[in-house]
Amino acid sequence: MISDMADTLDKYSFSCSVCLELFTDPVSTPCGHNFCKLCIEKHWDSTELCRCPLCKEIFYKRPELRINISFREVVDHFKNTNAVTVTSAEAREAKPGEVACDVCAGVKLKAMKSCLVCMASYCETHLEPHKTAAALGRHKLIEPIRNLEERICKKHEKILEQFCRKEEQFICQICAETDHSQHKVVTAESVLQQKMIQVKRRGREVELMIQDRQKRIEEINHSKKQTKENAKKEMEASDQVFTSVIESIQKTHKELLEEIEARHDAEQMRFEKLIKELRQEISELEKKNVELQQLLHIVDHITLTQAFSQAYMLPSTQNWLSIPVNEVDFLGYIRTSLINAREFINLEIRKQSATELKKVRRYAEDITIDPDTAGPWLIVSEDGKEVKQSPKKQKVQSSPARFTENPFALATKGLTTGRHYWEVGVKEKSNWVLGVASGAVKRGEQITPSPESGMWAVSHVDGGQYFVLTQNPFPLTLSPRPQRVGVFVDYEEREVSFFHVEAKTYIFTYTKCNFTDRVYPVFNPCLTTEKKEVAPLKIMTVEITK
Repeated sequence: MISDMADTLDKYSFSCSVCLELFTDPVSTPCGHNFCKLCIEKHWDSTELCRCPLCKEIFYKRPELRINISFREVVDHFKNTNAVTVTSAEAREAKPGEVACDVCAGVKLKAMKSCLVCMASYCETHLEPHKTAAALGRHKLIEPIRNLEERICKKHEKILEQFCRKEEQFICQICAETDHSQHKVVTAESVLQQKMIQVKRRGREVELMIQDRQKRIEEINHSKKQTKENAKKEMEASDQVFTSVIESIQKTHKELLEEIEARHDAEQMRFEKLIKELRQEISELEKKNVELQQLLHIVDHITLTQAFSQAYMLPSTQNWLSIPVNEVDFLGYIRTSLINAREFINLEIRKQSATELKKVRRYAEDITIDPDTAGPWLIVSEDGKEVKQSPKKQKVQSSPARFTENPFALATKGLTTGRHYWEVGVKEKSNWVLGVASGAVKRGEQITPSPESGMWAVSHVDGGQYFVLTQNPFPLTLSPRPQRVGVFVDYEEREVSFFHVEAKTYIFTYTKCNFTDRVYPVFNPCLTTEKKEVAPLKIMTVEITK
């Protein structure tokens, strides 16, 4: 029966969880787990509390252990029946780089354990006495290593089984009791356990880092695939748009050629008709000239008088000076055709602007204004959605983030990556400045908005013109007057774009912006001394349509 039971189990069923070898004199703890008698006793000798190494159950009174004779017979039978297999699997010649048995003569077999007491490494066969002899059973066995002398204290020639936390070094028991008696000393096993815990924690951190990067790879692959699809769609759309534009221009050109050709043919026919009429009149005048020449040869006054009245009368002719016969240079024909083509292109641009606006609105964010950045002439609403001019200068707390010389206010959230969009209501506002500002823009001195000063913005001045605020501001033509202005930031592409929301048209884009750090949405309701304009700039809710 014991034989059958042993045959159905593997080596791990008969291995001690402390030494990881086949049981030698197995004993059972009250919690039901089995260990080698020497292993569990040595384990409890090194700890203050008697605790099961497996389930961690605490025994406040050290249990009296007796060898489980029946279980030992099962283990011995397993050892006997599997001796050949074990020997063939583990007892092999040591390869280069592996630790060899110090006892083997001739062919050196691979060492299975190293003994810190004997200062030698043993193969499976030569390790057997350490498993069976009681005197050797208390020796410290570890995984096979070279340079065993490094595990021995050079001063006392004892095992380095303690660790000084102050000196951060392994020491022997005598060192702990003498030179390091005032230091915090713990067992090498406890250091090992702590290091193992740290290794497991770090291993978990590494696993999470790996998972995070695998997730990022999935996201990148998704973006890669989506970008490919978007590029394909955009190329197809561009083919349609530019094919339409080219066909329209070709059609306009064809119509221009047809119009020029028709005008040319009509003028040619008119010229031919005029020439024909002139030749007809020339023929009649030549006849009249003949008649007049004949009168010169009549000497009889009565005959001359009779013939004079009819011959002297001129034939009916036109006043050719009043008939235009200038060449046609087709002035304005090409310009008119180009204007017609431009109207079609402008229509396509408006369509594309509406499509682009619809896309960027998907990146709408909840923007709020930071009152700590607003100067003493500005009032920010409690919800951070409005900013307007104050009727009088206010007392405000000093802050390095606050604009003290300009009526600017920044959003609470800075942008460092990705795409972002928001809309600002400018209804009833005759003066305003909108855009983004670098987080490093100067706060305590007067500045003029421009990319060079760290702002990318557009403005409206006195209800009249709109301007792009570069070093040399240039005007924009916006019609009708916008009630909402959309602002879109693509941080990676270094672009800031503005949109006329109601008209669904594009206004302007700053490209190649020098974003070196965070950029913030910037708002300026502008100070107006004459009109006393106190209408606020409002951050609007963006309704996204599919």
